[in-house]
Amino acid sequence: MRKIWYLLKCKAGNETDYLDGHLELVESRETEEILCFQYQRMMRYGGTWHLEKRMALPGCIFVSGTNVLMKGGRQGRSKQNREVSLTPCEIPYLKELCDNGTLIGISRGVIRNGATVVTSGPLKDREYLIRKIDRHKRTAEIEIPLAGSRKQITVGLEIYEKEI
Repeated sequence: MRKIWYLLKCKAGNETDYLDGHLELVESRETEEILCFQYQRMMRYGGTWHLEKRMALPGCIFVSGTNVLMKGGRQGRSKQNREVSLTPCEIPYLKELCDNGTLIGISRGVIRNGATVVTSGPLKDREYLIRKIDRHKRTAEIEIPLAGSRKQITVGLEIYEKEI
């Protein structure tokens, strides 16, 4: 049978709580993967730089399988009595940005004559996705396809040089 992807939308915040509730919420006999994407970014505190993980799509969990059904239809409540909805979608584009697992690593690049050139990381050769760069926070806003529309998300991008 063909593998189908679903987007489980829930309230942003504690996605791990939803994952626990989700396992009871979904009839999981034919569920293959449950993904919740994160990205790495650099944060400076205490006088030093630290690598942190943040949610790439707060409130979004991806579920795949051949026949995933939620008890009670497409909308329901988790174990913690929170509302969730299940929507069919395409294969998550974010899987292409992850090396292995669900973590999007930090990219590095330079600005040459006003154009961004990513030299390493998941955004290498994907500069066309970048919509906005924040050099101080070391992040970039990228636009990806999600459930039939386009969504902007934040990922880690360190611009280490600007050439004029």
